[in-house]
Amino acid sequence: MLLASLALGGLAAAVPRLDGRSPGGFLAHQIVCAIRRGCDDGDASLARVYGRRDAALVRAGVLSLVYEPGEPSLPVDYRRCREHACADAPDDPALDTHYSRTGQQATAFTRRVRRHGHLYIEYWLYYPDSNTTALASDWLWNHSTLRLAGQYPGFHLDDWEGYGLRLDRDGSVWVRATSHGHWQSCKWEECHGRWTPTSGWTRVSRGSHSGHIPGDLRRPLPRLPLRLASLLHPPRERFWPALPGLDLHERTSTADGIRLVPLEALDWAKYRRRGKDVAPPWEKGAWGDPEKGQP
Repeated sequence: MLLASLALGGLAAAVPRLDGRSPGGFLAHQIVCAIRRGCDDGDASLARVYGRRDAALVRAGVLSLVYEPGEPSLPVDYRRCREHACADAPDDPALDTHYSRTGQQATAFTRRVRRHGHLYIEYWLYYPDSNTTALASDWLWNHSTLRLAGQYPGFHLDDWEGYGLRLDRDGSVWVRATSHGHWQSCKWEECHGRWTPTSGWTRVSRGSHSGHIPGDLRRPLPRLPLRLASLLHPPRERFWPALPGLDLHERTSTADGIRLVPLEALDWAKYRRRGKDVAPPWEKGAWGDPEKGQP
């Protein structure tokens, strides 16, 4: 056992910045933290700002991230990194990573608020820029006469995306993610503004970083014998979550290694916008009302 522990410790020390999914990002991250005698995961700051009980809820509620193929960036701490050079990690579908190539740790900024009889926890993710790639629109713009009109309008510096978690009094937990100025659970129109039970995962779209809870909408099969009421009012679609490793073969950042920073403890005046139309979390409508405000 001693020899095995030394071997694992040596392996972790040799590759301290990238956590392979096999034998598991969680195990690799814990080994790295043990070698370093601790990791800066932000838990001490959470306890100072929220108290131990709510800090534990904030840590337990953080969702793991799965990235659409082709997305290089990890969410990072804007005080330490605002460029692709320090935010990007290998685009390897077998990788569970908590660190960029230069050692920047995947980071989520948190906010806790009680309103409407619920406890809301917001997790905000910062990326150095946003570049909408839907239907190859960025490529078409940059490889046609459209580029003469100026910079591709789907690109901007600084990008704040996130997901919200709602805890009800009966103990149920609901989540939804931000996408192009609105909240949604799944990525289809039917899910706009809706909450869904948590699956433990949120997906980051390539380029734009808009989020959704990965899964499918399926309409339950009608029961036999068929009744007229069921034909006139077919059952509503149910959401079936998709899980990385089972349904998705994409790069991930599991929740255990994501560093959390409470926004309530930061000096917002020190933040400098680079994209004039991109508001930081504390200037978004969702800051005032997490249920109805625009993200």
